[in-house]
Amino acid sequence: MKIVIIGSGIAGLTLGSILQNNDFEISINERNENLDTKGHAFLMHPDAMDVLNVIAKYNPDYEIPGQIIEKILLLSFDNKEIQTTELDSWICMKRVDVIDYLVSFIKPQNMHYGRNFSHFLYENNKAIAAVFTNGEIEYGDIFIGADGAHSKVRSEIFGAINFTPVQVKEIVGVIKNEKLASLFQNRFTKYLCNDKGVAVGVIPCSNNELVWFMQYDITLETEPIETPEQLKNHCYKLLDLFPNEVKQVLDHNDFTNNYIWRSTDFDLLPSFSKNNILLIGDAAHLALPFTSAGTTNALVDANLMANLILSNKPIAEISSAFYNERANLLKEHIQLGRDIKDKFLQGTKAGIVLPLISKTKEKEVTIKKPKIEILYFTDPVCSTCWLVQPQLRKLALEYGQYFEIKYYMGGLLPSWESYNGSKIKKPSDAAQHWKEMAEKYPMPISPDVWLNSPLASSFPPSIAIKAAQIQSKVKAFHFHRRIKELLFVESKNITDIELLIKVATEVGLNKDLFIEDLSKVAVRKFEDDLDLATKLNVQVLPTFIFSNELDEKIILKGYQEFYTLEKAILDLYPIAIKDERKRDALELFRLFPSLTTFEFSFLMDISNEAANEQLTELAQRHILVSKTNKTGTIWKQVTIAVSSN
Repeated sequence: MKIVIIGSGIAGLTLGSILQNNDFEISINERNENLDTKGHAFLMHPDAMDVLNVIAKYNPDYEIPGQIIEKILLLSFDNKEIQTTELDSWICMKRVDVIDYLVSFIKPQNMHYGRNFSHFLYENNKAIAAVFTNGEIEYGDIFIGADGAHSKVRSEIFGAINFTPVQVKEIVGVIKNEKLASLFQNRFTKYLCNDKGVAVGVIPCSNNELVWFMQYDITLETEPIETPEQLKNHCYKLLDLFPNEVKQVLDHNDFTNNYIWRSTDFDLLPSFSKNNILLIGDAAHLALPFTSAGTTNALVDANLMANLILSNKPIAEISSAFYNERANLLKEHIQLGRDIKDKFLQGTKAGIVLPLISKTKEKEVTIKKPKIEILYFTDPVCSTCWLVQPQLRKLALEYGQYFEIKYYMGGLLPSWESYNGSKIKKPSDAAQHWKEMAEKYPMPISPDVWLNSPLASSFPPSIAIKAAQIQSKVKAFHFHRRIKELLFVESKNITDIELLIKVATEVGLNKDLFIEDLSKVAVRKFEDDLDLATKLNVQVLPTFIFSNELDEKIILKGYQEFYTLEKAILDLYPIAIKDERKRDALELFRLFPSLTTFEFSFLMDISNEAANEQLTELAQRHILVSKTNKTGTIWKQVTIAVSSN
């Protein structure tokens, strides 16, 4: 079967990469004489990174470009903070870098330039060939229109469509300046005007480059903008009252190299296909740029379409399944873009909507306070806290939208001299206790650390967790999990400062800040945790304190089965609805970078034997790696490095 792809943007190249790697005959056809790299840069949603990671496995020597973005900071035009939101696994990339990266996977004989689509040749109402304006013809079995917002393929099969009026323009540029990029390190900063539609966003795309954009109401465009000098004057005029950081961006910008987007969209199409001609990416659907959804949707479209083609289903089933899977979410993105645009045109007085598509696929991506707060008192060397990990992860999967969990350290082991355990008095007692836990519970626990390199105190790793929390709640979560794995599975002494620093670096924390905070701020925050534990009379670890908006509380102490945690949620918020979606293995590993065999079986609701078979098969395909001790195995997804340069 031969797949003819018309358009070599991100959607077309991604689809081509996956199909080519699975031994399909492909032809990618680009109208220009070389690759179109305009657009400068964009943010990549975690769903987009999942697709790039799939492609990256075809050749691990190619490194995914981009800069990790940890948070979005919304500021008023006079530099006052409006809202800060942490992000998980978003990446900023220059478009040219992504195009170059994707085309590196395509065999040169499969790329055809200078082919501007003209029309199809048909036989029995099905397309048999694409004809290009230069007279060349490409025959195939399936034809994919990936030729952008003004798609000629879409026009051929559906006719002209109605684009919405342009009410907002967006000026985009990239600046190479290490000092300036450092001002906005690892964050998306957006400045918003209070009473009119003007905003500036700044996002680093490497250690020495940043992308900036200015969105503005076109009614504020009082003079023609036909030259770089006129563009420069227009930007300085609209941003005259914005803070000095914005002025620095303008001062360093080359106005001969900016791109101007005319923001428009169109209603969701009733179909993305006609017989064996299918549309993906902007050719199929177009949302306003406020959502940062375009590139992610192009990658997700391409990956889904590739998987459907690989299934060898009839073309009618492929087109139907593609539309059914994507249409509702894409309709929400279109509406979200319009809603944000309407508020943008009124200024921040109309309210703030986070300018990113949501992982939870909510139409209104405002940051809402969860219905339930959980104070979780724990300790990195508490074996019971390790044993309850599967239950907590299942709770997050099924009820995560209803609660926020806050981690507090309980100070389990100040020192052996001051430890007041009833049965455990010395390291060898702890080893025996862990041995008994390993025999009783399915989570892997190795007691060897207490025999070979016993910990003198749990305070150093507890303070390290607080140091991680200062920088990033998300990265602190991963740091906390990783040092538990080192202790319980790999029998490492996690009081070793060098080991803690190494883990901090591995999860993406700033090493210098982490070291500095270990001896200062983190110590005070750890002491605050101990004071709170005393105030709340926390004497058992773990302790969970659930509370709702009515200040009703439920306190659970010690090891908990899942049903008790679930019951606490439902007792405090009876209308909570369990998320019962069946997730595949790779989705679980995207949500949880590491899983024990039991955690995987517990979350997938399958037997331990079935879990082990699936995990082993993924390891044989070099998708997972494992580490085993005498009590069990922990599995991790093979990581693909993301460049920070």
